Amino acid sequence: MEERKSRRIPILNRLRSFIKKERAKTIGIALGGGVVWGTAHIGVLEAIAQEGITIDAVAGSSAGSIVAALFAFGISLERIKARAEKLRMSDILKLRVPRMGLASTEGIGALVREFLGDAKIEDAPIPLYIPATDLTTAAPHLFEHVSVADAVMASSAIPGIFVPMKIDGHTYVDGSLLTDVPCQILKIRGIDFVIGVELVNKEQLKKEPTNIFDVITKSIQVIVNETRMERLRFADVIIAPDVHDIGPFDFERVPLLIHRGKEAVSKHIELIRSRTPAR
Repeated sequence: MEERKSRRIPILNRLRSFIKKERAKTIGIALGGGVVWGTAHIGVLEAIAQEGITIDAVAGSSAGSIVAALFAFGISLERIKARAEKLRMSDILKLRVPRMGLASTEGIGALVREFLGDAKIEDAPIPLYIPATDLTTAAPHLFEHVSVADAVMASSAIPGIFVPMKIDGHTYVDGSLLTDVPCQILKIRGIDFVIGVELVNKEQLKKEPTNIFDVITKSIQVIVNETRMERLRFADVIIAPDVHDIGPFDFERVPLLIHRGKEAVSKHIELIRSRTPAR
C-alpha cells in the first residue's frame, strides 16, 4: 500500500506539468518538519533563488518553521547556512529534569532571537505562517500576533523530547503532528502555486528503534506518513530531499543535507519554471 502511495507523488507532479500551463501570479513554499533534516530546506531555497524565482509567502512546521522564519525576515541564505553548519545537539537540546519532556525549547528560541530578536510574525516582510498542534483543543493552530521565537518554539516542541509550549493559556506541541507540510495554509491564503517540501525517511520506518529519540521520532514519522497524501494534495509540486541515510539528530551531516536539498529541486525545476511568473 505504501509503495503504491509513494508512486502517486511523482505521477501527480507529471500530470500537473501538462494540466496547468498558465503562469502563477504568486509562489509560496511550505517547509516540513524533521529535526536536523530541516536544514535541507536551506538547499531547496538556495536552488530556487538561483533560478531567479521570488517566493511570495512561506509556511513552516517544526524544524521547517525555523528556516521559514529566518527566510521570511530576509536573513540571507548564506548567513542561515553558516549558522546551520555550526549547529550542535547541545544548541538545541537543553536538557532538564523530565516532567513533560526531556528538554526545553529554549535553545530553539535563542537561535531565532539571535537573528530576529522579539519580532512578531506579522512584522515579516514576506508573509509567514507557522502552525502548531494545540493540545488544549486537540486541533491545529496558526499563530498570529505572537513573537516569532515563541511560535517556532511551539511548532518545534516534539512530544516526549521537548516540553510543550504554553501561550495564552493553551498548550502547544509539534506542528508536524497535524500539519507537517503546511501547503493547505498557503492555498487558503490565496497563493497560486505552492511548493511543498517534505522530509520523510521511508527506510527509518522499516528499522527497529534503538533509543528513546528513535522511538519518538519514528512514532511521529508513522503519523505523518499516514496522512501525507491528504496534506500534499494542496501542493502543486512536491520536493523530497533524500534523507534515507541520515539520522534526524545527525548534526554533523548538515552540509550534506543542504546539498541534498539543492539536488532535490533539480528534479522538478522544469515544472517550477513553467509556472513561475515573469518578473
